[in-house]
Amino acid sequence: MSKRLDTMITSTGNFEICLAEPKDSEIIRQMLINAALWMNSIGVPQWNPDQFTEEEVASYFATRELYLLFSGDEPVGFFTLQDRDPDYWGSLHVEGYSYLHRLTVNSNFRGHGLGNEMIHWAVKRSRELNRRGLRLDCWAKNEKVNLMYQALGFKFLGIGQNKYGRQVNLYELDKKLYESL
Repeated sequence: MSKRLDTMITSTGNFEICLAEPKDSEIIRQMLINAALWMNSIGVPQWNPDQFTEEEVASYFATRELYLLFSGDEPVGFFTLQDRDPDYWGSLHVEGYSYLHRLTVNSNFRGHGLGNEMIHWAVKRSRELNRRGLRLDCWAKNEKVNLMYQALGFKFLGIGQNKYGRQVNLYELDKKLYESL
């Protein structure tokens, strides 16, 4: 297991949050591929399993912090944080925020609110890193996830475009919620 940072206590159980290392690339890649396959199977073609090549996942380590969630030795979830994201945010980009990407929960742990818990932990981590707030993007056509982010207190700031040409909605966590979580 990679470097343990914290224990996340949830109603589902206790999970270890670790800072991933390059040796974890294949675990991360398989989690992303499985998530993409699942999303496609339910009619949400947000991710293409083929996009998660070894090179793609390895490139994340250059510009992002990668976090793995474990239950014992079993990988449960994954997300990244980075301190800049001008490619997606364009003219709305502001330095000093945490930009969250690739939030993923393994299939046997879906439906237990772990995605929300991971977002709350990302807020905590962002404050530890002295970042101004938490931002994320979501494929504009993924209505369910867009509604989830809005219900968590994320405010719609505009529209961006990812590197695959898809329109994404840009969100920032309400400042009061960011400071209170």
